[in-house]
Amino acid sequence: MKYDIVIIGAGHNGLAAAIQLAKQGKQVLVLEKEPRPGGAAKSGEVAAPGFIHDLFSMNISLFLKSRFYVENQHELAANGFNPVYSPHPYASVFPDGDGLAIDTDAEKTHQNLASYSTTDAEAWKEFDALYDQVAPYLYKLMQRELPSLRAGLIIFRALLDLKIKTALKVSSQLAKSPRQFADSWFESDKVKSLVVPWGYQMDYAPDISGGAAFPLIEAVGHYREGIPFARGGIQTMIQAMVAMLEARGGVLQTDTWVNEVYVEDGDARGVILDDGTYIEAGDVIGTVTPTQIAGHLIDTKHLPASFVSKATNYQYGPKTMVIHLALNEPIQWTAGEEIAQSAYVHVAPYVEDLARTHTQALNDILPNSPLLIVGQPSAIDASRAPEGKAAVWIMVRSLPAHPKHDALNEMEPGPWSSIKEQYADRIIDKLAEYAPGVKDTITGRHVFSPEDLPKEDPNLVEGDHMAGSHQLFQHFLFRPVVGYSRYQTPINHFYMIGASTWPGGGLNAGSGYLLGKKLKSKSFFKFSAL
Repeated sequence: MKYDIVIIGAGHNGLAAAIQLAKQGKQVLVLEKEPRPGGAAKSGEVAAPGFIHDLFSMNISLFLKSRFYVENQHELAANGFNPVYSPHPYASVFPDGDGLAIDTDAEKTHQNLASYSTTDAEAWKEFDALYDQVAPYLYKLMQRELPSLRAGLIIFRALLDLKIKTALKVSSQLAKSPRQFADSWFESDKVKSLVVPWGYQMDYAPDISGGAAFPLIEAVGHYREGIPFARGGIQTMIQAMVAMLEARGGVLQTDTWVNEVYVEDGDARGVILDDGTYIEAGDVIGTVTPTQIAGHLIDTKHLPASFVSKATNYQYGPKTMVIHLALNEPIQWTAGEEIAQSAYVHVAPYVEDLARTHTQALNDILPNSPLLIVGQPSAIDASRAPEGKAAVWIMVRSLPAHPKHDALNEMEPGPWSSIKEQYADRIIDKLAEYAPGVKDTITGRHVFSPEDLPKEDPNLVEGDHMAGSHQLFQHFLFRPVVGYSRYQTPINHFYMIGASTWPGGGLNAGSGYLLGKKLKSKSFFKFSAL
């Protein structure tokens, strides 16, 4: 058996690369260890029949901005993928019963902010303007390899457009921690709590320097555009991509574990499956993490010691739990109906709570009150739940991989398999503080602990849903490791894509699309390892 391209992993980046290459007439085989494709982009009836939950990833805003989507949107739609937008993108709720919601209606958002601080309502307008000095260039940068001449031209264009003085001022803002950034813009603790949690959906806790860009981009971007989900579940996006691949002669093979990338004379020649089957390939692409490469995919005798050291020291972030609820009715928030309409509700409640949670998680302590990101997809997409009922998605940030202590001294720490349901009860208790009747409406529940996440997607190592820290030491041209940011590896004809490569986590289709374009001509140079 021989293919032009063998791709390990059928996540959205693996499929994006496969489609790009199949369009060029390449014979492409995609191998996926799970029974169905998607990686972190899967949906299913996990809590109760008739309730469709996106298991992990749900927000498709980056995918809709990707070059892959722009070029293929009509074919994706023809194959069943259709976005649905919420004009009520996000909100935060507070212990006193208050809630603060952002709306795509600028006047409504201004009124909501002014109810807490007229100063902050006015500051939001300038905050919104800062987005225009950052987002256009950052989104373009996410569509280019780093480092590259085209990426350099984008940065040069930003300097020309903004002028040096403004560019320096903006850079100074972005170098701040999320807390410093929010403090510099707003006076109300409740307004600050709208912005800062967006950074912690990655691993930018309130006091991590260089984390300001992500709260800015997410908070303002969703305010302007709303939050999009896939109608009928994120799996429709994956199904549409698989249909595109198969229409071009590409092959997807599930329930297949790749045991090893076969290397000879420094070149990848193909892959060996766990049953011993050898599949020859012109090029091999791994939708994997650096630790998987050095850990089992390639015998370290074929790898430079410097790469092995960098790969084994690749850093993962704090861990995540995801809870899916089937409810007899939508959540009745104490803060009111406007909160019930929001795509996401952040329950922190305040910035200091996020900071405490982060410290606890890093020190292997089960947090007493972690951040809840409550997704309400059936408020936007009626197909997600039976009429009058609700599908609810709760991401819990952040948790330790191996709990050793409990902040409340109520639980005996141990493996997540033995404590996840008890800890999920704590999460539901916290939710009930802001929606007192919610427990009585639960008809089904499914919990994915940090230990469960990599069982669905091996790249979510120990429950890091972003497949590696996105802090500055390991992002941009430093992702995944110094010297290998352009999808190459030390092995000729073996490439690496996915969330652990630039532009990082989230449904952005960036690395898959960029490598697909790159292999189209192979008219590129390879950076040597540093």
